[in-house]
Amino acid sequence: MLSRKFVIADPGKCIGCKTCMAACLHRHDIEGDVALPRLQLVTTRTVSAPVGCHHCVDAPCVEACPTGCLYSDDERVGVRKEKCIGCRNCILACPYGAVDIVTEVLAAPEQSEEDGDKKPKRRRGRRKSTVIKCDLCEGHAQGSACVRACPTHALRLIDQRFLEKGAQSKRREAAKATAAYSTLHLNQDLGGR
Repeated sequence: MLSRKFVIADPGKCIGCKTCMAACLHRHDIEGDVALPRLQLVTTRTVSAPVGCHHCVDAPCVEACPTGCLYSDDERVGVRKEKCIGCRNCILACPYGAVDIVTEVLAAPEQSEEDGDKKPKRRRGRRKSTVIKCDLCEGHAQGSACVRACPTHALRLIDQRFLEKGAQSKRREAAKATAAYSTLHLNQDLGGR
């Protein structure tokens, strides 16, 4: 069984403060990474909640990626930055709008003195694209920065245990609802526990 996790928000607790986005940006503000949040706050008249990658088991973004930049393993949808070509298929495929691509211009190589007598070439920096999506703060012992930073505890890291507990609770409620149709009332003195 897969042990995938993802972060989800409770809109009833989210106050739209963007502390989660700031924590995510701070976590990724290191050399070799792109300092951008991996989740985005969505605010409408009726809901306020950050949205990020759900690390889908059958991830459409992975299927849409022609180079293998995005991959899926038993734990998450990951990124191999060096393989990104900036095609944006992943952006189009993600049902949550949780994938983005940043393209930066790399510095052009300096012209050597040996090339000094040649006509100078027009310098144009090479472009490099990078996929930006939630990585569940992989490699950080404290876990997901957004979950830890949320002042109202609106964000939660969902794992298989949480999903199973929720499913059991729903089944229990469904079973209680069917008791009204029972032809034989068992254990009435226990109060439907």
